[in-house]
Amino acid sequence: MRKIAFIISVSVFSLIFVQAQPASSNTPAKLNKAGEEQLAKGQYFNALDMYEKSYKELKDKNVAIQIAKTHFLLRDYNKSASWYGRILNRDKKNEFLENRVAYGKALKMNGQSTEAAAEFNSYIAGGVDESLKELARLELQGIAMMETMKENPAVIIKNIGNSVNNSESQSSPVLDGDVLYFGTLSDKALKKDSKDDGVHYAQLFSSTYSEGKGYEKATALPEEINREGYHTTNSSLSMDGNIMFFTRTLSEGGLSSESKIYACTKTASGWSPAIEVAGVNGDYLATHPVEGELYGSKVLFFSSNMPGGKGGMDLYYATRTGEAEYSAPVNLGNINSSGDDITPFYLDGNLYYSTDGRPGLGGLDIFSCKWNGSEWSEPMNMGVPVNTSTDEFSYKISKDGDRGFLVSNRPDPESKSLKSKTCCDDIYMVNKRKLIIELIGLVKDTLNKPIKGATLQMISAKSDGENDIQTKTNNEGNRISNVLDKDKSYKVIVSKEGYFPVEINVNTVGIDKDQTIEKEFILRALPPESEFDIISINEPIRLTNIYYDYDDDKILPDAGKDLKVLVDLMTKYSDMVIELGSHTDARGDDSYNQKLSERRAASARRWMINKGIDGKRIKGKGYGEFKILNNCTNGEECSDDEHRFNRRTEFTILEGPTTIEVKKEVLNKRAGPSKK
Repeated sequence: MRKIAFIISVSVFSLIFVQAQPASSNTPAKLNKAGEEQLAKGQYFNALDMYEKSYKELKDKNVAIQIAKTHFLLRDYNKSASWYGRILNRDKKNEFLENRVAYGKALKMNGQSTEAAAEFNSYIAGGVDESLKELARLELQGIAMMETMKENPAVIIKNIGNSVNNSESQSSPVLDGDVLYFGTLSDKALKKDSKDDGVHYAQLFSSTYSEGKGYEKATALPEEINREGYHTTNSSLSMDGNIMFFTRTLSEGGLSSESKIYACTKTASGWSPAIEVAGVNGDYLATHPVEGELYGSKVLFFSSNMPGGKGGMDLYYATRTGEAEYSAPVNLGNINSSGDDITPFYLDGNLYYSTDGRPGLGGLDIFSCKWNGSEWSEPMNMGVPVNTSTDEFSYKISKDGDRGFLVSNRPDPESKSLKSKTCCDDIYMVNKRKLIIELIGLVKDTLNKPIKGATLQMISAKSDGENDIQTKTNNEGNRISNVLDKDKSYKVIVSKEGYFPVEINVNTVGIDKDQTIEKEFILRALPPESEFDIISINEPIRLTNIYYDYDDDKILPDAGKDLKVLVDLMTKYSDMVIELGSHTDARGDDSYNQKLSERRAASARRWMINKGIDGKRIKGKGYGEFKILNNCTNGEECSDDEHRFNRRTEFTILEGPTTIEVKKEVLNKRAGPSKK
């Protein structure tokens, strides 16, 4: 059950991060032992701290593997894959062969399926553990499925936004008219308070939707439901909407020790006090309750790790015998796998649930199966865009199929995840597109050979005057598809490193029936030793010499070189409009850093205006500490050089030319994050 703690109780990050650190020693052996103890308790951040201190002393390869494993448990797949790669990519003697399946899993969940397949095949060829070989074969089946799977253009997945989602994890969305119920950390956990005792609990919240405004700021449900000392989450509503089911969970460290299902009834004044549901709870974890119907009777579906199951968490049902009373649970049989099968949802004979025990795209994928009156059909993967290389679960859909929700830790520009791009779960809206206009691009070179790994960028104007930018990359093939909105004009740019980009215009004005637009994009290779870099519209380019001292908005002397280059480019491309984006490091107050970055952007903008550039062509924007490039986020110990790397200015082409050529020695386009 490698990830179930994240899903049964969404407060794991706060619990394991803010609790007191264990006493440490400066000897690697004691640090490693402390790391093992913290890992066993589910205190993953503490374990990581111990292992990293140990590795710093001796650079022990076994400790590096432990760091990789811990990053995976923290769902930082990028760092996990990187740490595994440090050791396994140089392991010519196969000393760490048994870790190749775990390395492949980290790569796959990081979106690197080709590299993952190589690791799975390597273990199948040379490994000895049959259970690991079986797992590797299962992952390879998923990768093979991905190669033929087409994205469903009728489905739109969109982050619900920051009025509901926060920097921690959210769970179990359920809609009751215009009111959304969901689970997340209590308000106390999200506030910076020096008197905070570090003990935080997940609670159920509600948020009301209003047309034109979206979802309002969420408020916690009353104490009749959110009981002190318990994580209260995983809510659902009965089919008539009058009963709310949910779970109360106790945890020891970062691991769930008890999870029981409760129910309350809707009254004229709100929700009644909760009562424990009889028949389904026991000396095991019972969670993710949802009402359904089988054999003409109401039943409660739920997931549990009770003895006798097929894997970690299995799906069960229990028949209703009275108010909040049910018969003995029945295992759902062949629907369950050797992995974790969780978050069921029933609608009109269809069962939707998530599992990592079947061929999938990455972690937990959402599947569906149908009840014919006596048995369930073979579960089917719901494909892209419902599923991604990360985790997807808690899928719920309306009766007409037009709208619903799911929960995922997928990387998303709108996510405010706490520690990494994939650490935490956000709620996403699932909507059905009524008109499908699909653009399919086939990317080839001048010899008509397919080009893998190209990026398709679609740019359209929004009502507020800003550009709406959609970007897709296909690392596995040369076919890139995207869905277009009706009555819009798009600028489409296809690019690939080592090639000149290609640009076309696409217009959907007047299209009122489903339509597929197929285009070939022929990319011309750059000369082998090209002295130019190609900079595309909406591509942020770091000005490598523009840094700032801590808590200061004055441009340092070295900045003149880069700003002079930018002035020359603005002079050369007279219709070019740019954004100067300024960024701070994570030290200090968030709101102060936001204002400081705005002053820094204004400072760089003034410099260019003083050199003769029209101020209307330069839009200054402060990002504060929103886009940190290395690991130096709030609470991390970093050198001043590492913090200084985040104090930067970038320029982005907003209007005018879609691509420009810049000599490589003029701007270092590919300046990457600090290696320190």
